[in-house]
Parts: sequence; C-alpha cells; structure tokens
Amino acid sequence: MSPRVLDEQSLLAREQMIIEAALNIIEREGVENFTMDKVVASVPFSKGTVYKHFNGKEDVILAINNQSLVILCDFFARAAKYEGSPRERMLLVNFSYLMYSLLHPVLFTVELCARSPSVLERCAQTRIDTFEAKQTTLLLIIGGIIQEAVDKQHFKMPETMGVEQVCFSNWSMAYGIISLLSQQDEKCDVRAGLKVERELFNNNNFLLDGMQWLPLSGDRDYKKEVVKALETIFPEELAKLAQAGLRLDL
Repeated sequence: MSPRVLDEQSLLAREQMIIEAALNIIEREGVENFTMDKVVASVPFSKGTVYKHFNGKEDVILAINNQSLVILCDFFARAAKYEGSPRERMLLVNFSYLMYSLLHPVLFTVELCARSPSVLERCAQTRIDTFEAKQTTLLLIIGGIIQEAVDKQHFKMPETMGVEQVCFSNWSMAYGIISLLSQQDEKCDVRAGLKVERELFNNNNFLLDGMQWLPLSGDRDYKKEVVKALETIFPEELAKLAQAGLRLDL
C-alpha cells in the first residue's frame, strides 16, 4: 500500500504541532536544553517525519521565531499607526515591544538565539528568507517613523548615520533594557529598584533628546500621552497583563 499523501493544509497542521511541542519544551527546560530527540518524544510522529519538516533544532528555533515576528510586526504596526507625533509613536513602538516580551516571554527568549549565525547557517533557506522578510518589515515600520520625523524637521539625521543606524540605536536600547530588567529578580543586584517600563521610558527620552528629536521631553508630557495611547491601541493586551498581575506603571 502506498503511503498516504497529505495535502498542504494537513502538512502545515502537522508542522504547527511540532512547533508547539518544541515551544512547550523550551518553556519547561529552556532553549539551551532543547533537543530534537525531546521533540520527537513529544509528538505522535516518527523521527523521520519530524525531520521531513525541519533540518534540526536550529531550523525549529527559526520557525518559532518567524511566527513570533508575525506577532511583533502586528504590535509595531498598530503603534506606528497611532495619531501622534513621530517621536510619540517611536516611544509607543518600544512599549509595544515591552508588552510583547511580557505576554510572550518564551518567544522573546528564542528571538536572540534565532539571530545567531550558528543557528542561521543550519536552517532551510526558505525559513531564512521568511526571517529576512519579517526583519525588513520591522525595519520599514521603524524607518518610516524616522523618515517622517526628518521630513517634518523634527529630527536632523546625523552626518555619520542613516535610517538603518538610527533604527539599530533604538532597537539596541529597547532590547537591552527589556532583556536585562523584564525578568530580573535579584534583590541585591545593581538592578534592584529599576523598573523595566520606567527605565524604558527614561532611556527612550535620553536617546531621543540626545539626538535633538523634537518635541524634546521637557516640552511634552510623554508619560501622560503614552499611557493614553497604550489604552487606546492595546486594551486587550493591557487586560491580559493585568490578569497576570503585571501593570505598566510609569
């Protein structure tokens, strides 16, 4: 008897089941302890079937990250569409990143691992292409805000930088703060007393004031505006955070 040939929808459903099993393993044991053998043991498929979908654990990690980028692109796009100044929307993008990390902590953890060259070099090219396309979408969203600020003369691009470099400055600041503070619990650590949402807000203003991005923080009550904007754009997400005992207190 010939093996049953699955249609595309069934193949995608099977692949998603494998991805969800991998996510459960990473959530329980951490990405550093994630293996393909554990995935195979967690799904009702043979090892050969699992490997028909994925080259190895790196390929699974990138697949998880690609799905997480769909969520992140949606968060960024909603923040970027808010009717406010470019600087206000840049702040909102950073806070949407924070909410994403709090609502999806496993996906946020996987994100940095997926960017590693040692991961990417072992992945299927189609998955790498998807990853790069999603990265481009994120860059275009942030870059659009920056370009609008330049066009409105709210911001003068430094001679040594372009849109991509300003995007990176903003991303590295936001990612660093969120990764260092959002899950830290060391009471005697130098970070004790630092709240992720407050430091994200402060450092966003520090970075953009340093770039002379108008209106400066001393000329606008960004705290009041960002609270109002988040309640407008992300009411369901804020409700989920509240249910988990998490509130963004600036």
